[in-house]
Amino acid sequence: VAGGAPVSIELDGTKLPSLTPARGETRIHLTRASGTWVRGTPPGPAMKNPLRNGPFKEAFAHRMQFVYATHGTPEENAWAFHKARFDAETWWYRGNGSVDLVPDHAFDPTRDRDRGVVLYGNGDNNTAWAPLLQGSPVQVTRTRVKVGSIEKTGSDLACLFLRPRPGSDIACVAVISGTGPVGLRLTDRVPVFLAGVALPDCVVFGSDALSRGAAGARIAGFFGVDWTVENGEFASTPE
Repeated sequence: VAGGAPVSIELDGTKLPSLTPARGETRIHLTRASGTWVRGTPPGPAMKNPLRNGPFKEAFAHRMQFVYATHGTPEENAWAFHKARFDAETWWYRGNGSVDLVPDHAFDPTRDRDRGVVLYGNGDNNTAWAPLLQGSPVQVTRTRVKVGSIEKTGSDLACLFLRPRPGSDIACVAVISGTGPVGLRLTDRVPVFLAGVALPDCVVFGSDALSRGAAGARIAGFFGVDWTVENGEFASTPE
């Protein structure tokens, strides 16, 4: 607001008269609560903000590194390594960029906290999962995917989602995951680096997506401004 002069705002039928910026500020922040707009405070770094707000591809910034699973079955470990390597070479070819490939046992979550991370695997086979995603409302194991209170079971589910990286105000963790070997390999068909492919904050789909298309989706949506499922917008199927 230029000069700190009072302004009146009408938004979605809500009238807010004679608002002035706080001392030393040039902006007025509004928050939507109970279906109406009220004056709020500037969003802190833990909230979605212009420096970090998703969706999925936002993790491909801040010198991202690929952390792949090594604590699964031989088949899971082979997938994680080769998928991470393939994605790194794709990034090199498409974006002329170099990505560090890091096995989970060599990853130190306390170092380089402002670097983006792309994690390959799930909570059962990637040891970087716990320090990076312990408080995440999205959890993936070999048999199930849980997004808030929504749970889907099966060994053929793929899941891609994004979370803020703990200890950083700017970096994110993107997760390329699945419930079993079929679900893990299903992510190979997602062109994450292709321009125009818009992925939400979180998406879960089954192997039937290969034949049914969008009908194979199980869960999709965006986290709320506080990075929760409850305050976000999600859709799910009854399957």
